[in-house]
Amino acid sequence: MGRKLAASIARSFAGWGRSFSEFMARLDREKEPYLSHSKVALFERCPLCYYHQYVLGEKESSPAMELGSVFHDAARILYSDGAPPKPRALLELLAREKLEPEQRRKLRNAVSLLCQNRWTGRYKVVSVEQPFFMDLHKDLPPIIGIADLILQEDSRLVVVDHKTSSKFNDLAADQLVLYAEHARRAFGARRIVGCYDEYRLVPDLSTIRKPAFRRTTLAVGKALLAPLVKRYRDVWSQISKLDYDSKPAPGYECWKCKSRW
Repeated sequence: MGRKLAASIARSFAGWGRSFSEFMARLDREKEPYLSHSKVALFERCPLCYYHQYVLGEKESSPAMELGSVFHDAARILYSDGAPPKPRALLELLAREKLEPEQRRKLRNAVSLLCQNRWTGRYKVVSVEQPFFMDLHKDLPPIIGIADLILQEDSRLVVVDHKTSSKFNDLAADQLVLYAEHARRAFGARRIVGCYDEYRLVPDLSTIRKPAFRRTTLAVGKALLAPLVKRYRDVWSQISKLDYDSKPAPGYECWKCKSRW
């Protein structure tokens, strides 16, 4: 599939006039061929979960996902505004109605850490939550993604992805490698580094013994793109062979399948 298809989707989004998530939901309903890093990761973890979400359209929701979504809204507002607000003022701008009391406490602490560890000084904001539509390889459908934050530091760019969870995880560079390729194409950058900003969601910062924030910088050089493309091609080959009339087997020891399906 060539560049015209990705460009066509990009033009459709430009004239959409509604949110990116609603646009993606429309693509899913219309069975528009595309890949995202999250789709690839989901299929690798569990083909059955992928089948339920992207074939049957059963969208997943959980308190943790809702909290993560609101936190990402906080990060978007923080880096979009010229003069970032204080944590309390930032919280007032967020839609917290659906969050339970404990989730709100976790959000309050995460937003406090977000403000404390925000990128400042020599780092200039280049883009915040900018969707991209990319033709990565002739054997792949368009790749769609959204980079949380891209910064400029002197002559290089820093691609940042925000992560929220109850604990810190071992994170691979793959997602940042994809975002770095977007940055190369969109901004003509040669020097790029990737960074994960991780926030542990805890109800009380005063009682924890381990840090609740971690910043990890990873290499995202051009040489890392070829293995990522191979990974995407392997997954797309399997997705293309799915029989939509029968469910695939669940992933090995998929914790969600055990409790949900």
